[in-house]
Amino acid sequence: MNNSVKSLFVALALLAASQVQAQAMHDCSLLVGSWDGEYVYENGSYSSWSARYFESGELGISFYDEQGNEVGSQTGLWQCDGVWVTSQVEENGEWFEYKYRIRNLSEQEYVYESVFGPVFTSVRAD
Repeated sequence: MNNSVKSLFVALALLAASQVQAQAMHDCSLLVGSWDGEYVYENGSYSSWSARYFESGELGISFYDEQGNEVGSQTGLWQCDGVWVTSQVEENGEWFEYKYRIRNLSEQEYVYESVFGPVFTSVRAD
């Protein structure tokens, strides 16, 4: 392997390592508490939610329609590694797992991206 190819591989490895290190780590303890959010999907459907994250790792979410009527709920567990939030929740007798990348997490705002694409924003409710 010639020196220019070796240099390219070294540069790519260093770039990849710096990208991993550059990914922001967030303080997961900021998630503990109540959060409210709403979202309009590309197809025009509306969803709002009220979520409660407990220090114990438990989670409860209620979903609402545009008129404020509860249309569903989920309970389960959540985990956070500073970059990703993963939840395992039960809804209507079935278990689901969701994974979200944290874009921003502060005392007042939680912005997170679903592995399926949408970016959601919740604001502190308590």
